[in-house]
Order: sequence, then C-alpha cells, then structure tokens
Amino acid sequence: MMETRHTSVPGVIMGSVLLFFCQQALAGEYSDIIDEEYLRSQFTYAAGDKLKYSQCKKKTYPTCTYIWGAESKQDAARTKYGLTPGGNKLQVIYAPAKSKKDFERVLATYKDAEKIDGLAAEAAWSNKRKQLSMITDKNLIIHINVEDKGPSDAREKATIIAHDILKKL
Repeated sequence: MMETRHTSVPGVIMGSVLLFFCQQALAGEYSDIIDEEYLRSQFTYAAGDKLKYSQCKKKTYPTCTYIWGAESKQDAARTKYGLTPGGNKLQVIYAPAKSKKDFERVLATYKDAEKIDGLAAEAAWSNKRKQLSMITDKNLIIHINVEDKGPSDAREKATIIAHDILKKL
C-alpha cells in the first residue's frame, strides 16, 4: 500500500521561516569582515562623506554591499522606492562552490580576465566589470566589485581587500 504524505500549512510556514533565518545567518557570518573604519582606511572619503548603506544579506549568495559618499536629496527618493543610495560602492559576494571547475565557469564569463598570482587558490581581475574574482582552497568563490568615484586604482583596492578578507575567513 502506498503511503501519502500531507504537508501541513504550519509545517510549510515553519520551513520557510527556518530557511529565511538560515539564509540570514549565512549572510551574517560575513557581516563583520568589513566595517566603516575599514572602508575609510582603504578609500578616500571627501569632507562630509559617510557610510550611507551597509548590508549583508542572502540574495542568490551572501552579498555584502557598502555605499558611502555625501548625502543627497536623490538618496531619500531612491530609498523610498527600495533602491540603494547613490555613491561609491563596494560589493562582496561569497559563493560556495562544489569544486575548482565552478571557478572555471566564472572565468569563462570574463572576456578580459587577467590572472592575479599569489592570491587565494586562483584569482582574476576584470577591468570592464571592475571586479576581482577568486576561489579559496575551501572552494569559496568571492567576487569583489569596486565602484569608487574618487582617485583610486580599483584593481589595487580590490586586491588589498581580497587579501584582508582571506585573513579574516
């Protein structure tokens, strides 16, 4: 005789709640890696600039976004519609991989990949994307995207940040 299983509505709700909190916990484990003090040490803040947005949350993968700059009237309008404020931006994505082959697929999407030696198990820079991608020995793929309107070398900044992240993992 075939057994039928019925899922109760409270069971589905509880499962959804647990999934949400597990996703937030995954994102949260990366939230202490970068703070405003660290950003100020790495990037040039103009007079009146401040950290306007800092959030680590689970999208497809744990994603930490930091936006800084001077407050503007457009920021209020953007946040009213659920958008992030404008300004300089650092975004770090932490994507668990099954194997090094997953990183090969990442590199295949970069038309301008430049290998970076001596960083993680493997790393590459895309000038077009202003993004550094690397894979650790534990198969964690990390993407570091830098959008700095100030005078900086995005590749150099991303490389320094990558080294600092690796030290904290």
